[in-house]
Amino acid sequence: MQAQTPNGSVVEANMNTISVGDRVTYVKMTPSAGGYRFSVKEVTVQKIEGNAATVRSKNGRTSLQPLSKLTPFGQPNALTRALLGDA
Repeated sequence: MQAQTPNGSVVEANMNTISVGDRVTYVKMTPSAGGYRFSVKEVTVQKIEGNAATVRSKNGRTSLQPLSKLTPFGQPNALTRALLGDA
């Protein structure tokens, strides 16, 4: 999302629409024999502290993820945007 500044230039707007209880996704990168493997994880936000969120995966495990890495469920995530663009 972009925001217009008073002098006419365009800057990236920083709007965090993620809250506790929301379903979100993030991209996980793991090394493999031939390079790297990318996967999209669907999780639920359990707690937000500063710029990080504690998230719970479907198998019950929790992890700490930066808010900048999380995308609301149903919206194009970082892997989709990298492969298909922002269309």
